[in-house]
Amino acid sequence: MKLFVCLFLFLLPILNYGFKKRELPYSIVISKADLIVDGTISKVSKNEYEFEISQFVKGKSGSKIKVLIWKEWLCDPRIKELKSGQRLILFLEKTSYGNFAPINDSTGEIYIDNDSFINIFLPKEFTNPKVLKEGIAMFLQTYKVYGDLNDRLLQNIHIQSNKSIFEIYKMKEDNKVFKFLVSNDVPYSEVKFNLIPQFIN
Repeated sequence: MKLFVCLFLFLLPILNYGFKKRELPYSIVISKADLIVDGTISKVSKNEYEFEISQFVKGKSGSKIKVLIWKEWLCDPRIKELKSGQRLILFLEKTSYGNFAPINDSTGEIYIDNDSFINIFLPKEFTNPKVLKEGIAMFLQTYKVYGDLNDRLLQNIHIQSNKSIFEIYKMKEDNKVFKFLVSNDVPYSEVKFNLIPQFIN
């Protein structure tokens, strides 16, 4: 029995590695999302919760939507229990049933308490909800992502910018989240830029 336990403990890191969660860059999550919203949970049932939207960051829908509850597992536990009144920022895809599902499970469901994020694994640049939403809006205004966003290896994905390199440099100075998305989180080898500089006031 001791031999079995020792062998199991020895193999555990290898087994866990095989079940590691596949992380998606937030640039892909933002691009894939049909809806990015800020709001609060109004009701929780067995397989979904009702979500009341206070702000649309990307996309449009009714002010109340149904969101599927994703299944927790060893490498992707829920940060906090879902309950009425919990504020979240959600990155959502519409399902064939007409409701919504968080993209990449916990990645698409960001908890907020007292206007702060409680997930310690979020990028440090995600300082507060206001900066995050502004950075996402700036990213959406600047970039269009093309290719198969469901490809596990993120091959054949490219990005088109409608702004010049100079404009983007200025924007990166204005928002930490935008800077993170552009500098660290864009998994593309080649970005096509608008080569005509536009003056910024």
